[in-house]
Amino acid sequence: MADLFESLPTGVQAELRVSKVHTAGVRFANSEFEGTRETLHEVSALRVVKDGRMSLAASTKPGSDRELLDAALEAAKYGTPVPEGFSFPGPAGIPQISLVSEETRAAGLAQMIAVGEDLTSAMLAHDRRLRVMAAAERDEIEVSLRNTAGFSGSYAKTVWSSGVGCQLVQGEDFLFFGESRTRVDPHEDYDGLKREVIQVFDWARETAPFAAGAYPVIFAPSEVSYLMAPFLACLNGKAFARGVSPLRERMGQQLLDPRITLVDDGTLADVPASAPFDREGVPTRRNVLVEAGVPRTLLLDLQTAAELKLEPTGNGRGSGPGPNHVLLQPGDTALDDMIRGIELGLIIYGSMGAWAGNPYGGNVSGTISLGLRIEKGRIAGRVKNCMFSVNAFEHFRDRVLALSRETKQLGGGGVGGGAATYPYVLLDGVVVSTNA
Repeated sequence: MADLFESLPTGVQAELRVSKVHTAGVRFANSEFEGTRETLHEVSALRVVKDGRMSLAASTKPGSDRELLDAALEAAKYGTPVPEGFSFPGPAGIPQISLVSEETRAAGLAQMIAVGEDLTSAMLAHDRRLRVMAAAERDEIEVSLRNTAGFSGSYAKTVWSSGVGCQLVQGEDFLFFGESRTRVDPHEDYDGLKREVIQVFDWARETAPFAAGAYPVIFAPSEVSYLMAPFLACLNGKAFARGVSPLRERMGQQLLDPRITLVDDGTLADVPASAPFDREGVPTRRNVLVEAGVPRTLLLDLQTAAELKLEPTGNGRGSGPGPNHVLLQPGDTALDDMIRGIELGLIIYGSMGAWAGNPYGGNVSGTISLGLRIEKGRIAGRVKNCMFSVNAFEHFRDRVLALSRETKQLGGGGVGGGAATYPYVLLDGVVVSTNA
């Protein structure tokens, strides 16, 4: 690609990113082995800036560099305008982050099949009526990036993913629950994974009535991701550049409960979402987005940083800024103690249609697909035909009852990052409606 860079028209900037992903995995469905898969996927993505406009061309065809460059230059006529002062980053010190496990690289299909069989057999041993889905997979990832400003960098990572889910159909009643885990190495706590799925499944077997009203509600980490979405949207540099973020004039003010600290960190060792540099060659870093309830930092890529005349934060994703690995600081309350402290309320493990409204208003609502009634400090069955509604800004300011000390990592496999680690969050005054 160096030769192509040399042949660029005068004044044109260019950036080439090549990602290679070798995936091998196994899958079990309906309690039986379904099959294996193995793929090798390579993508070359070229961005150019010509006459003040940026364009992108991508190809999965080996040896197509010249065609890629021609396509990117042609598309630049209709590209996105870049702000004054925009430029690709030059040479930079790249942090060394441990992201590779040789055990993951060496893992074969036999090892993955053994994991899937173990997860499936454990669920069936608990209840032969269950239809079990299980999977295990490894990814070997290589990423390289270079540009005309002199940046050149590369990194490799391994990702080990596993998960199990169960469904039970009893007449017209359908119940499903599953959990997955993602790591750099294959040293997963499979016994803990099995215990969690079995426990929630047993809690949810029987249904229980629930009346509309406002209640204390525990949101499981997967549901906390919906509650955090308004904050991430409002602290995105693109929202600031467009003038649509309600936080634009309120940075540095006490807006949330002092227990709320939200961080984005792409530098964590042995975490699949980490990377030494972002999609644009900017070194990743730890960004404190909200500190003790006070918004502090934006997520910025090269374009939004130039528009706002700020420094990029290592959050370039190619189509705008985005998080690498979001962490909500946990509390000091055990989940069991949260449950014991509720006279009447819910714990929500799953929802559908959540986060469908205006992110800048903070409203989050959804249909509860898996919610459990809590009565006098004990789980009392699964609720049906219920919806929840909160305003993230108001509830995280005035109605935080507790954050658990237990946390769970969500997502983060593959090339793109975008993981999160959240605790369970107990909020008061959550509106629950029913259509029963």
